[in-house]
Amino acid sequence: MRVVLNPCANGGRAARRWPVVRAAMHRLHPDAEFITGTSAAEAREAIRTGTASGHGAIVVAGGDGTVNLAVNALMDPATDRPRVREMAFGAIGLGSSNDFHKPFDRGRTLAGVPARIDVGRARMVDVGKATIELADGDRTVRYFLLNASMGLVADGNHLFNTAGGVIDWLKPRSVEIAIALCAAQVVAALRLPSLVVCADGWRHAGEVANVGVVKRLYFAGGMHYDTGVVDDDGHFDVNIWRAAGRSAICRLVFGLYRGHFLGSPLAISHRSSSVTLRPSRPCPLELDGEVVSVRAARFDVLPSTLKVCS
Repeated sequence: MRVVLNPCANGGRAARRWPVVRAAMHRLHPDAEFITGTSAAEAREAIRTGTASGHGAIVVAGGDGTVNLAVNALMDPATDRPRVREMAFGAIGLGSSNDFHKPFDRGRTLAGVPARIDVGRARMVDVGKATIELADGDRTVRYFLLNASMGLVADGNHLFNTAGGVIDWLKPRSVEIAIALCAAQVVAALRLPSLVVCADGWRHAGEVANVGVVKRLYFAGGMHYDTGVVDDDGHFDVNIWRAAGRSAICRLVFGLYRGHFLGSPLAISHRSSSVTLRPSRPCPLELDGEVVSVRAARFDVLPSTLKVCS
């Protein structure tokens, strides 16, 4: 097993928590090899060399962005399959949100932090594939395990990642308050994208507050859907928030913190194995918390593709 730490996760708090977590991990897996990736490039290289050197599992310690980096390092775009199909993938939640680990399970922790490191109970799960036309016209492929979004959630993630100041100060102290502040600022600005959503026999066009292409229900801290998708069912839930005013959107957001979506008058939900989003002009797209500016994106489910630890 190779364990790769992102020391910068959660504003550097991951590095401070790591010695205790590492000791606990070493007790469980005394043969584990520990590597610190001080940059995204170093972490990516540590993961890829780990797949080539016979390790039975790759475990990353960091947040959802670290999980996303690892999935993209493990996947081979030439085949849409892992570079080593038998290898298990696990994670230790040292990030600010840790949506990959939700809902949290007391039996799935390590030194007080969420962890998915049980290789013996690893199982195959779906991977989302995003084929993206970037704002500059280039094309790229990205993989994800959680969800993608376009609209207010993507704008909020972008603000959370880049704002600095008070939000950066809040992240290690109360990620929920930091996320709520970002959400309040995004709703106050209320820039709604106009786009076309196409999938499996249906189409939605016009302004929306948000579109979520969902493989797991939790996102943006404590918010979560009640639309029922699971990580190995071969489908996305495509959850659209209708365009509305600030007060109606705030009611929807408050409901999402309680896991209530389908009962909202703004809610539209479809199930599909592929979906295309085409905004009227380039706009942010969020993939597992990471944000890029795109002209269009197509999403496809790759069923039972990656072996993930319990």
